[in-house]
Amino acid sequence: MANFAAGQIADPEADTRCFPVVEWRDICDKNFPLHFYSFPNIGASISLQESAALVALLKSVGAKRVFEFGTYKGVSTTQIALNLAEDGQIYTLDLPEDQSSYSLQISKESERAIAREEGKGTLIPKDLLSKISFLRIDSARFDPKPFEGSMDLVFVDGAHSSDYIENDTQKGWQMLRRGGVMVWHDCTPSHRDVVHFLKGFNPLPKRVAGTTLAFVFKPN
Repeated sequence: MANFAAGQIADPEADTRCFPVVEWRDICDKNFPLHFYSFPNIGASISLQESAALVALLKSVGAKRVFEFGTYKGVSTTQIALNLAEDGQIYTLDLPEDQSSYSLQISKESERAIAREEGKGTLIPKDLLSKISFLRIDSARFDPKPFEGSMDLVFVDGAHSSDYIENDTQKGWQMLRRGGVMVWHDCTPSHRDVVHFLKGFNPLPKRVAGTTLAFVFKPN
């Protein structure tokens, strides 16, 4: 912990201590069951504790319509779809399988490699596909207008560069209804662009203890 804190002080742009922190159990004031699929040994995805926090946020706004930036293998897509109501729907966006280029800058080679990977969404169980709509497009070229003000929850977990975080957040905010919740993954010192951007976001997001999730409710 001392090394972690020292690292944040050495790089103020990556210091997350300015964000209020809440326990995921305190997010939702109602009792609800949690349903999860287990995905052992799958990197670059959300953990079970992050899944629980994401579901709590979903339940807190009674979400039926969800938009996700960044499908990847489909772990978070699965956890969201599994906990939606029968008439719920999640729209999940990622690059087409045959597209290895992107419109905005991605600074980390590890993220460029993920963008080039094939098999996006392949881990999603077939019995959940009726709740999922796949959008295969670069988010920089995506037009949010048809979804304006219609989403209960928006999950931002695409590329983590400054350009894409800003692009995905602005478009997600446009799609989010008043009273809905926006959630970001990887608000952590290892993703300094995410931390830096969220520090300037108004209203200031909160972080969920024990996770890399940050969230904010859109004012009514």
